[in-house]
Amino acid sequence: MSGRRYRVALAGYYGFGNLGDELLAQASLETLLRCGVERERVVVLSADPKATCRALRVESVSRWSFWDVLRTLVRSDTLLLGGGGLFQDVTSLRSCAWYWGLTRLARLCGATPWVLGQSLGPLNTRLGRALTQDALRGCRVVHVRDARSLKMCRDMKLPAYQGEDLVFSLAEAFTAEQQTEVSSSKEVLLVNLRPSPQMESFAEAACAVAGAFPGEVVGTALSEEDEVLLQGLIREGWLKCTRLERLTTLEDAAWLFPGAKAAIGMRLHFLVLAALAEVPVAALPYDPKVEAFAEGFGLPPWRAGAEPSFGLARLPDLKRIRDELDAVCLRVFDSNFAQTKKRTTNKHE
Repeated sequence: MSGRRYRVALAGYYGFGNLGDELLAQASLETLLRCGVERERVVVLSADPKATCRALRVESVSRWSFWDVLRTLVRSDTLLLGGGGLFQDVTSLRSCAWYWGLTRLARLCGATPWVLGQSLGPLNTRLGRALTQDALRGCRVVHVRDARSLKMCRDMKLPAYQGEDLVFSLAEAFTAEQQTEVSSSKEVLLVNLRPSPQMESFAEAACAVAGAFPGEVVGTALSEEDEVLLQGLIREGWLKCTRLERLTTLEDAAWLFPGAKAAIGMRLHFLVLAALAEVPVAALPYDPKVEAFAEGFGLPPWRAGAEPSFGLARLPDLKRIRDELDAVCLRVFDSNFAQTKKRTTNKHE
Protein backbone atom coordinates (compact mmCIF):
# COMPACT_ATOMS: atom_id res chain seq x y z
CA MET A 1 0.00 0.00 0.00
CA SER A 2 1.07 3.55 -0.63
CA GLY A 3 1.62 6.22 1.97
CA ARG A 4 -1.70 7.92 1.27
CA ARG A 5 -3.71 9.55 4.04
CA TYR A 6 -6.61 7.07 3.93
CA ARG A 7 -6.44 3.36 3.69
CA VAL A 8 -10.13 3.04 2.79
CA ALA A 9 -12.70 5.33 1.23
CA LEU A 10 -16.02 3.73 2.15
CA ALA A 11 -18.98 4.19 -0.21
CA GLY A 12 -22.57 2.98 -0.32
CA TYR A 13 -26.06 4.39 -0.04
CA TYR A 14 -25.07 6.22 3.12
CA GLY A 15 -26.47 9.42 4.60
CA PHE A 16 -30.01 9.06 3.26
CA GLY A 17 -31.62 8.20 6.59
CA ASN A 18 -32.29 4.54 5.84
CA LEU A 19 -31.40 2.44 8.90
CA GLY A 20 -30.43 -0.62 6.87
CA ASP A 21 -27.83 1.29 4.87
CA GLU A 22 -26.48 3.05 7.96
CA LEU A 23 -26.03 -0.35 9.61
CA LEU A 24 -24.12 -1.52 6.53
CA ALA A 25 -21.77 1.44 6.96
CA GLN A 26 -21.35 0.58 10.64
CA ALA A 27 -20.69 -3.09 9.90
CA SER A 28 -18.18 -2.22 7.17
CA LEU A 29 -16.32 0.12 9.50
CA GLU A 30 -16.26 -2.41 12.35
CA THR A 31 -14.81 -5.02 9.98
CA LEU A 32 -12.04 -2.61 8.99
CA LEU A 33 -11.30 -1.77 12.63
CA ARG A 34 -11.07 -5.46 13.57
CA CYS A 35 -8.57 -5.91 10.75
CA GLY A 36 -6.26 -3.18 12.00
CA VAL A 37 -7.36 -0.23 9.85
CA GLU A 38 -7.26 2.79 12.14
CA ARG A 39 -10.41 4.90 12.40
CA GLU A 40 -8.56 8.02 11.26
CA ARG A 41 -7.57 6.21 8.06
CA VAL A 42 -11.17 5.68 6.95
CA VAL A 43 -13.25 8.29 5.12
CA VAL A 44 -16.92 7.84 4.15
CA LEU A 45 -18.69 9.21 1.07
CA SER A 46 -22.12 10.28 2.31
CA ALA A 47 -25.19 12.27 1.31
CA ASP A 48 -25.07 13.77 4.81
CA PRO A 49 -21.41 13.98 5.86
CA LYS A 50 -22.11 15.70 9.20
CA ALA A 51 -24.55 12.99 10.31
CA THR A 52 -22.20 10.23 9.14
CA CYS A 53 -19.28 11.81 10.98
CA ARG A 54 -21.33 11.98 14.21
CA ALA A 55 -22.62 8.42 13.91
CA LEU A 56 -19.40 6.65 12.94
CA ARG A 57 -16.76 9.03 14.35
CA VAL A 58 -14.81 9.06 11.10
CA GLU A 59 -14.16 11.69 8.46
CA SER A 60 -16.85 12.05 5.83
CA VAL A 61 -17.22 13.98 2.58
CA SER A 62 -20.18 14.71 0.31
CA ARG A 63 -20.83 12.10 -2.33
CA TRP A 64 -22.44 14.85 -4.42
CA SER A 65 -19.27 16.96 -4.70
CA PHE A 66 -17.13 15.70 -7.58
CA TRP A 67 -14.09 17.60 -6.35
CA ASP A 68 -14.43 16.29 -2.77
CA VAL A 69 -14.77 12.74 -4.08
CA LEU A 70 -11.83 13.19 -6.45
CA ARG A 71 -9.58 14.59 -3.70
CA THR A 72 -10.64 11.76 -1.39
CA LEU A 73 -9.85 9.03 -3.91
CA VAL A 74 -6.48 10.57 -4.74
CA ARG A 75 -5.66 10.34 -1.03
CA SER A 76 -7.01 6.77 -0.55
CA ASP A 77 -5.40 3.38 -1.04
CA THR A 78 -8.70 1.62 -1.72
CA LEU A 79 -12.40 2.24 -2.37
CA LEU A 80 -14.76 -0.13 -0.54
CA LEU A 81 -18.35 -0.53 -1.71
CA GLY A 82 -19.70 -1.67 1.64
CA GLY A 83 -22.94 -3.59 1.48
CA GLY A 84 -26.30 -3.16 -0.22
CA GLY A 85 -27.81 -3.61 -3.65
CA LEU A 86 -25.94 -0.87 -5.48
CA PHE A 87 -25.91 -2.45 -8.94
CA GLN A 88 -29.52 -2.63 -10.12
CA ASP A 89 -31.49 -0.94 -12.89
CA VAL A 90 -35.10 -1.53 -11.83
CA THR A 91 -36.04 2.13 -11.55
CA SER A 92 -33.32 3.59 -13.79
CA LEU A 93 -29.70 3.17 -14.77
CA ARG A 94 -28.56 5.89 -12.37
CA SER A 95 -27.39 3.58 -9.59
CA CYS A 96 -25.38 1.34 -11.95
CA ALA A 97 -23.93 4.38 -13.71
CA TRP A 98 -23.02 6.21 -10.48
CA TYR A 99 -21.16 3.30 -8.88
CA TRP A 100 -19.55 2.32 -12.17
CA GLY A 101 -18.32 5.90 -12.51
CA LEU A 102 -17.07 5.89 -8.93
CA THR A 103 -15.07 2.68 -9.40
CA ARG A 104 -13.61 3.94 -12.68
CA LEU A 105 -12.62 7.22 -11.06
CA ALA A 106 -11.08 5.33 -8.13
CA ARG A 107 -8.92 3.28 -10.48
CA LEU A 108 -7.80 6.41 -12.33
CA CYS A 109 -6.82 7.90 -8.95
CA GLY A 110 -4.92 4.78 -7.90
CA ALA A 111 -7.49 3.73 -5.27
CA THR A 112 -8.18 0.02 -5.74
CA PRO A 113 -11.92 -0.81 -5.56
CA TRP A 114 -13.29 -3.82 -3.69
CA VAL A 115 -16.74 -5.04 -2.65
CA LEU A 116 -18.23 -6.46 0.56
CA GLY A 117 -21.75 -7.81 1.08
CA GLN A 118 -23.33 -6.75 -2.21
CA SER A 119 -26.35 -8.20 -3.93
CA LEU A 120 -26.61 -7.76 -7.69
CA GLY A 121 -29.68 -7.00 -9.75
CA PRO A 122 -32.17 -6.98 -11.04
CA LEU A 123 -30.24 -6.05 -14.18
CA ASN A 124 -32.85 -5.81 -16.92
CA THR A 125 -30.87 -3.80 -19.46
CA ARG A 126 -27.82 -4.64 -21.50
CA LEU A 127 -26.17 -1.39 -20.45
CA GLY A 128 -26.85 -1.99 -16.75
CA ARG A 129 -25.26 -5.41 -17.00
CA ALA A 130 -22.26 -4.03 -18.92
CA LEU A 131 -21.68 -1.24 -16.39
CA THR A 132 -21.90 -3.71 -13.51
CA GLN A 133 -19.55 -6.19 -15.16
CA ASP A 134 -16.96 -3.51 -15.92
CA ALA A 135 -17.15 -2.04 -12.40
CA LEU A 136 -16.75 -5.41 -10.69
CA ARG A 137 -14.04 -6.65 -13.06
CA GLY A 138 -11.80 -3.89 -11.73
CA CYS A 139 -12.35 -4.83 -8.08
CA ARG A 140 -9.66 -6.58 -6.07
CA VAL A 141 -12.25 -8.70 -4.25
CA VAL A 142 -15.97 -9.19 -4.89
CA HIS A 143 -17.95 -10.51 -1.90
CA VAL A 144 -21.71 -11.02 -2.41
CA ARG A 145 -24.44 -11.82 0.09
CA ASP A 146 -26.61 -14.42 -1.71
CA ALA A 147 -26.46 -17.31 -4.15
CA ARG A 148 -28.30 -15.42 -6.90
CA SER A 149 -25.67 -12.70 -6.93
CA LEU A 150 -22.89 -15.29 -6.98
CA LYS A 151 -24.48 -16.92 -10.03
CA MET A 152 -24.70 -13.52 -11.76
CA CYS A 153 -20.99 -13.00 -11.11
CA ARG A 154 -20.18 -16.40 -12.54
CA ASP A 155 -22.34 -15.71 -15.61
CA MET A 156 -20.31 -12.52 -16.12
CA LYS A 157 -17.04 -14.49 -15.68
CA LEU A 158 -16.20 -12.61 -12.48
CA PRO A 159 -14.47 -14.32 -9.53
CA ALA A 160 -16.51 -13.76 -6.37
CA TYR A 161 -17.02 -15.02 -2.83
CA GLN A 162 -20.42 -15.67 -1.25
CA GLY A 163 -21.11 -14.70 2.35
CA GLU A 164 -23.98 -13.11 4.25
CA ASP A 165 -25.36 -9.63 4.73
CA LEU A 166 -22.93 -7.44 6.66
CA VAL A 167 -25.51 -6.58 9.32
CA PHE A 168 -25.25 -10.13 10.66
CA SER A 169 -21.78 -9.16 11.91
CA LEU A 170 -23.49 -6.76 14.36
CA ALA A 171 -25.18 -9.63 16.19
CA GLU A 172 -23.60 -8.79 19.55
CA ALA A 173 -26.19 -6.03 20.00
CA PHE A 174 -28.79 -8.79 20.41
CA THR A 175 -27.36 -10.58 23.43
CA ALA A 176 -29.44 -12.99 25.48
CA GLU A 177 -29.13 -10.68 28.49
CA GLN A 178 -30.46 -7.70 26.56
CA GLN A 179 -33.32 -9.72 25.13
CA THR A 180 -34.33 -10.71 28.65
CA GLU A 181 -34.22 -7.09 29.81
CA VAL A 182 -36.45 -5.71 27.08
CA SER A 183 -38.87 -8.61 26.63
CA SER A 184 -42.45 -7.47 27.07
CA SER A 185 -45.30 -9.14 28.91
CA LYS A 186 -47.59 -8.00 26.06
CA GLU A 187 -47.81 -9.74 22.74
CA VAL A 188 -46.30 -7.40 20.15
CA LEU A 189 -46.45 -7.56 16.34
CA LEU A 190 -44.00 -5.41 14.36
CA VAL A 191 -45.16 -4.25 10.93
CA ASN A 192 -42.86 -2.75 8.28
CA LEU A 193 -43.95 -1.46 4.87
CA ARG A 194 -42.06 0.57 2.31
CA PRO A 195 -43.07 2.23 -0.99
CA SER A 196 -43.05 -0.15 -3.92
CA PRO A 197 -44.88 -0.49 -7.26
CA GLN A 198 -46.70 -3.54 -5.84
CA MET A 199 -47.12 -2.04 -2.38
CA GLU A 200 -50.93 -2.38 -2.37
CA SER A 201 -50.87 -6.18 -2.18
CA PHE A 202 -48.17 -6.13 0.50
CA ALA A 203 -50.09 -3.55 2.55
CA GLU A 204 -53.28 -5.58 2.22
CA ALA A 205 -51.55 -8.68 3.58
CA ALA A 206 -49.83 -6.85 6.46
CA CYS A 207 -52.98 -4.94 7.45
CA ALA A 208 -54.99 -8.16 7.51
CA VAL A 209 -52.45 -9.79 9.84
CA ALA A 210 -52.39 -6.68 12.06
CA GLY A 211 -56.18 -6.54 12.19
CA ALA A 212 -56.39 -10.12 13.46
CA PHE A 213 -53.53 -9.82 15.94
CA PRO A 214 -54.74 -9.95 19.57
CA GLY A 215 -51.97 -7.83 21.09
CA GLU A 216 -50.11 -4.60 20.40
CA VAL A 217 -49.28 -3.67 16.80
CA VAL A 218 -46.23 -1.46 16.31
CA GLY A 219 -45.60 0.18 12.95
CA THR A 220 -41.84 -0.01 12.37
CA ALA A 221 -40.20 2.48 10.02
CA LEU A 222 -36.58 2.17 8.93
CA SER A 223 -36.68 5.36 6.86
CA GLU A 224 -38.67 8.54 6.42
CA GLU A 225 -40.57 7.11 3.45
CA ASP A 226 -41.61 4.09 5.55
CA GLU A 227 -42.82 6.45 8.26
CA VAL A 228 -44.90 8.55 5.84
CA LEU A 229 -46.44 5.43 4.31
CA LEU A 230 -47.33 3.87 7.66
CA GLN A 231 -48.76 7.15 8.96
CA GLY A 232 -51.03 7.33 5.92
CA LEU A 233 -52.28 3.76 6.36
CA ILE A 234 -52.95 4.39 10.05
CA ARG A 235 -54.71 7.70 9.37
CA GLU A 236 -56.94 6.15 6.71
CA GLY A 237 -57.88 3.28 9.01
CA TRP A 238 -56.25 0.54 6.98
CA LEU A 239 -53.61 -0.38 9.55
CA LYS A 240 -54.62 -1.16 13.11
CA CYS A 241 -51.63 0.19 14.97
CA THR A 242 -50.99 0.98 18.63
CA ARG A 243 -47.96 3.16 17.91
CA LEU A 244 -45.38 3.97 15.28
CA GLU A 245 -41.62 3.66 15.90
CA ARG A 246 -38.98 5.21 13.63
CA LEU A 247 -35.71 3.33 14.11
CA THR A 248 -32.54 5.30 13.42
CA THR A 249 -29.83 3.30 15.24
CA LEU A 250 -28.85 -0.28 16.02
CA GLU A 251 -29.66 0.45 19.68
CA ASP A 252 -33.24 1.35 18.70
CA ALA A 253 -33.61 -2.01 16.98
CA ALA A 254 -31.97 -3.95 19.83
CA TRP A 255 -34.50 -2.37 22.20
CA LEU A 256 -37.60 -2.99 20.07
CA PHE A 257 -37.20 -6.33 18.30
CA PRO A 258 -36.49 -8.72 21.21
CA GLY A 259 -39.82 -7.78 22.85
CA ALA A 260 -41.86 -8.86 19.83
CA LYS A 261 -43.87 -12.02 19.37
CA ALA A 262 -43.83 -11.76 15.56
CA ALA A 263 -42.89 -9.44 12.70
CA ILE A 264 -44.08 -8.93 9.14
CA GLY A 265 -42.33 -6.68 6.69
CA MET A 266 -40.84 -5.75 3.36
CA ARG A 267 -37.39 -4.28 3.98
CA LEU A 268 -34.47 -6.70 3.92
CA HIS A 269 -32.86 -5.32 7.06
CA PHE A 270 -36.14 -5.43 8.95
CA LEU A 271 -36.02 -9.19 8.29
CA VAL A 272 -32.34 -9.41 9.25
CA LEU A 273 -32.99 -7.61 12.56
CA ALA A 274 -35.93 -9.91 13.28
CA ALA A 275 -33.71 -12.91 12.57
CA LEU A 276 -31.00 -11.63 14.93
CA ALA A 277 -33.59 -11.12 17.67
CA GLU A 278 -35.00 -14.62 16.99
CA VAL A 279 -38.46 -13.25 16.25
CA PRO A 280 -40.74 -15.27 13.91
CA VAL A 281 -41.10 -13.24 10.73
CA ALA A 282 -43.13 -13.18 7.52
CA ALA A 283 -41.24 -11.77 4.54
CA LEU A 284 -43.09 -9.72 1.91
CA PRO A 285 -40.69 -10.05 -1.07
CA TYR A 286 -40.99 -6.81 -3.04
CA ASP A 287 -37.47 -7.30 -4.44
CA PRO A 288 -35.30 -10.29 -5.49
CA LYS A 289 -32.88 -9.63 -2.59
CA VAL A 290 -35.75 -10.16 -0.11
CA GLU A 291 -36.85 -13.28 -1.95
CA ALA A 292 -33.26 -14.54 -1.86
CA PHE A 293 -33.09 -13.88 1.88
CA ALA A 294 -36.32 -15.80 2.51
CA GLU A 295 -35.10 -18.73 0.42
CA GLY A 296 -31.65 -18.76 1.97
CA PHE A 297 -32.88 -18.61 5.56
CA GLY A 298 -35.77 -21.03 5.31
CA LEU A 299 -38.65 -18.56 5.60
CA PRO A 300 -42.01 -19.59 4.11
CA PRO A 301 -42.59 -18.18 0.61
CA TRP A 302 -45.44 -15.72 0.10
CA ARG A 303 -47.44 -14.85 -2.99
CA ALA A 304 -50.05 -12.12 -3.51
CA GLY A 305 -53.50 -13.20 -2.35
CA ALA A 306 -52.18 -15.81 0.08
CA GLU A 307 -52.07 -15.51 3.85
CA PRO A 308 -48.52 -14.75 5.07
CA SER A 309 -46.80 -17.52 7.02
CA PHE A 310 -44.36 -16.86 9.85
CA GLY A 311 -41.14 -18.69 10.47
CA LEU A 312 -37.91 -18.44 12.43
CA ALA A 313 -34.98 -17.69 10.16
CA ARG A 314 -32.27 -20.35 10.25
CA LEU A 315 -29.43 -18.25 11.57
CA PRO A 316 -25.95 -18.93 10.22
CA ASP A 317 -22.92 -19.25 12.45
CA LEU A 318 -22.53 -15.59 13.41
CA LYS A 319 -18.90 -15.93 14.49
CA ARG A 320 -18.09 -17.57 11.17
CA ILE A 321 -19.63 -14.61 9.34
CA ARG A 322 -17.33 -12.18 11.12
CA ASP A 323 -14.32 -14.43 10.59
CA GLU A 324 -15.05 -14.70 6.86
CA LEU A 325 -15.49 -10.93 6.52
CA ASP A 326 -12.21 -10.39 8.33
CA ALA A 327 -10.49 -12.89 6.04
CA VAL A 328 -11.76 -11.10 2.94
CA CYS A 329 -10.68 -7.74 4.35
CA LEU A 330 -7.20 -9.00 5.23
CA ARG A 331 -6.87 -10.55 1.79
CA VAL A 332 -7.42 -7.13 0.22
CA PHE A 333 -4.49 -5.69 2.14
CA ASP A 334 -2.23 -8.69 1.47
CA SER A 335 0.43 -7.40 -0.94
CA ASN A 336 1.06 -10.81 -2.54
CA PHE A 337 -2.64 -11.33 -3.24
CA ALA A 338 -2.90 -7.76 -4.54
CA GLN A 339 -0.13 -8.30 -7.08
CA THR A 340 -1.62 -11.62 -8.24
CA LYS A 341 -5.04 -10.05 -8.66
CA LYS A 342 -3.60 -7.07 -10.52
CA ARG A 343 -1.86 -9.31 -13.04
CA THR A 344 -5.06 -11.34 -13.55
CA THR A 345 -7.16 -8.19 -14.02
CA ASN A 346 -4.73 -6.73 -16.51
CA LYS A 347 -4.81 -9.99 -18.47
CA HIS A 348 -8.64 -9.77 -18.72
CA GLU A 349 -8.51 -6.15 -19.81
